Amino acid sequence: MQQTAGSGGLKCPSRDFSKFIQAFSENKDVQIKFTKYPLKEQVLDLNAEPEPKPVMRTLRRDQISFPVMPGEADRKKWNLIFRIDEIKSNRAKVNVMSDDSDSFVVDYFFVLDSCWYLKRMEDSSFVIRDDL
Repeated sequence: MQQTAGSGGLKCPSRDFSKFIQAFSENKDVQIKFTKYPLKEQVLDLNAEPEPKPVMRTLRRDQISFPVMPGEADRKKWNLIFRIDEIKSNRAKVNVMSDDSDSFVVDYFFVLDSCWYLKRMEDSSFVIRDDL
């Protein structure tokens, strides 16, 4: 592990994305530390007419409710599938979705700098979630 700049002295869990994402998904402090701010978030406007449409938001740290990614226990409780969709040399994509419908679908986009950082989220869920 290497030391990263910033508060709390949290170290980069790993430059190996498979190891990094395990730590990221299980630890709120890791999520806070290894998110690029402002975070870009695309969500569905479920009230748009004639059908829901995507809306891009740019969020400051104080506008984000952590954890942004459910850990293994919550994924099991909510029957969510966790899948690494893509790993390139300096970017990666993770998909978390419900196993039975499109009610929960979130893509997480990461970039590699001194460590991996969450750069953007795309929430295509068709339900409003208060518990995540």
